[in-house]
Amino acid sequence: MRIMFLKLRIKKLWKWGAGLLLLVLLLFGSIRLFDELTRLPPEEDVRQGLIRTINAKSYRYTSEAKRIINKEEAMISEVSGEKTLAAVHIKGSLPIINAEVEVYRFEDKMYRRDSLTKDWVVIPTASYAVTEQLVAEINPLSVFDFPEEIDVTYTGIEKVQRNACRVYEIMRRGENKYLQLYWTDYTYKLWIDKKEGVLRKAEVRAEHRDNSQYLLQMTVMLWDFNGPIEIKPPSGQS
Repeated sequence: MRIMFLKLRIKKLWKWGAGLLLLVLLLFGSIRLFDELTRLPPEEDVRQGLIRTINAKSYRYTSEAKRIINKEEAMISEVSGEKTLAAVHIKGSLPIINAEVEVYRFEDKMYRRDSLTKDWVVIPTASYAVTEQLVAEINPLSVFDFPEEIDVTYTGIEKVQRNACRVYEIMRRGENKYLQLYWTDYTYKLWIDKKEGVLRKAEVRAEHRDNSQYLLQMTVMLWDFNGPIEIKPPSGQS
């Protein structure tokens, strides 16, 4: 009698477990189906994601750029930065020329730390173009100047900084007025946050205009969107 009771109990537990598993699978499938039905077309999701990112009130980021010549890598820049609507602060190193870089950009002034004296230098308006080129080369969003039509491929869902992101790949020449002086044939991989719709990560590869074996590779991470970030002029400057 006791054995019969145990058999019936085990049978009920198996049925309960199978039913629970089926319920979980149905729920998971429904979530995936809902996600697929409500997902924007890849081109539109990327475009809106970049617009939200560029127009964010503030964010922090890291950017790493390498050059690859015949499969040998050399670091070009390693920088971190923060941006608000009124200012940008970039700090890091340029190992390729063994130099440090730190720049503040405000609406009406730009400051650069002298790599030798460590003093702050106010950059004259006439010299903005040179510094703007440097900022463009290490600005995480400078290479996302896409035209109206882009060909985007959706490749799936991945997590970045614990945030579920839709992953997209894009290939094109690139339109940045500074970077296109040297680089062409860009390949982009973008991670767009499913919930907030902003760019969380990007990887970019490009070929040198004169040598297809000479590559540029950039990796960018972004976070703290619309957080309380305040950027003030460097000490002693105003």
